Amino acid sequence: MKKTKSPRSQKGQAVVIVVGMIVALTILGTMVFDVGLAVSDRRNLQAYADSAALAGARSYSQGVNRAHWVAMQYLGASLNFGLPTGACASPASCPAGTYSVVSYQVTMSDSYRVGGILNYPSVLDVVISHQQPSIFARMVGYSTVKTAASARATPPGPQIAGAAYAVAAVSGDAMINGGGAAFQTVTGPVYAYGSFGANNGPHSTGVPSVQTNYDGTTCPGGPSNVLDNGGGANSLNYHTTDGNPMTNRTSIPPNFSFDTASPLPAQPAPTYFSVAQAKDGAGNWKPGIYNGFAPSGGTMNGGVYKIINSASLALGSITNTVHTASGVSNGVNAVAIVIDSSDTGGLDLSSAVLNGLDDLNPPAYTGLRDPAGTHNFVIYGGHGAGAYSGGITIGPGASTDMSGIIYVPDSAYVSDGNSSPQFTGSLVVATMTVHGGGNGAQVFHWVCGLNAIAGQPFSGGLVR
Repeated sequence: MKKTKSPRSQKGQAVVIVVGMIVALTILGTMVFDVGLAVSDRRNLQAYADSAALAGARSYSQGVNRAHWVAMQYLGASLNFGLPTGACASPASCPAGTYSVVSYQVTMSDSYRVGGILNYPSVLDVVISHQQPSIFARMVGYSTVKTAASARATPPGPQIAGAAYAVAAVSGDAMINGGGAAFQTVTGPVYAYGSFGANNGPHSTGVPSVQTNYDGTTCPGGPSNVLDNGGGANSLNYHTTDGNPMTNRTSIPPNFSFDTASPLPAQPAPTYFSVAQAKDGAGNWKPGIYNGFAPSGGTMNGGVYKIINSASLALGSITNTVHTASGVSNGVNAVAIVIDSSDTGGLDLSSAVLNGLDDLNPPAYTGLRDPAGTHNFVIYGGHGAGAYSGGITIGPGASTDMSGIIYVPDSAYVSDGNSSPQFTGSLVVATMTVHGGGNGAQVFHWVCGLNAIAGQPFSGGLVR
């Protein structure tokens, strides 16, 4: 005979099932409640990250540290913390990294938009994570709930890095000696890690007390000229051409803001292995990559010339195919020469007449930017690993006339006293020696508000 379960047994099973369902629903309910809190928290964090990244990215033109500071200001207002905090001490000193504030962690990092000609720091990432005690999930072993959000933003308009000095010797003296019938003049701010000027008082180098444009006019607003020294007091001789005092600051570190600003040849960039390949039908040099040699003599079409593996960088009597006056934008006809550590020859500029200025519009300008892709450089050698470190020479009787930014901070510059080179823009070298005793008149003209500018093909804003 089949034995049936007693009502008492069936009742016990039902109780177990009901209790199990209650426990399961309780766990589900607690998890749903805490997940709901996390979702709401993440929504808020996303809004905070978005606003911080946007505000910070729009401040890149004022410096990377300033961009981080502005982003942290926005977050502070939302998350109730104040600045300074940790290593973020001021608008001039707020590095990328991770900051712990209240129960939040904020991580900021910078990157570069690449492609075409743009490789300035122009992308700001902001990541916020928040750890808070759980409400009910702790009943099942989860004592905290962690949420996070991230945002990436890029600024609208052009990417800009301003030129700080008309002449800069970033690792030694800028010794610009006079003598004979020579005179030496620098019309903009000067940097010398060591000292600046001539080695004798009667032939001291002249500098106006206010910044003076390439055409002799005073820069808008009459900004003061300044001599920044990396070390102690200046030990060489200079004077102001108008007799007024000029600010002299010491213990100023060198400026390497152009380290990631190299112009790039237009893509796809052709590579040339011979002179015949590198010239067009009219005999003009064509922009692109030159492997094993450099353009020398003749005329250069507008664009960027990257020279690699060359044992000779003697440019000879070379100029733009269309050359405008020094200090004036040369538009699509501007040229930039990019060199690196694979080039072993010295850079001889003794007879070069080149203009690399292709965009002297103000930052707010919305038309075509940087048409030749030079970023306003005329020579770019980089700094540190992979940089060009050969010497730069200006020989006797030189007719050098270079317009634009020359950035070769790892190279020593030596000029003969019987030469009369003219530089218009910004010349950044490791050390500078201009020999005196000759009849040369060496002039280093400033360009008011000179910037390295790359065209910005993006509208700016959040990047998803």
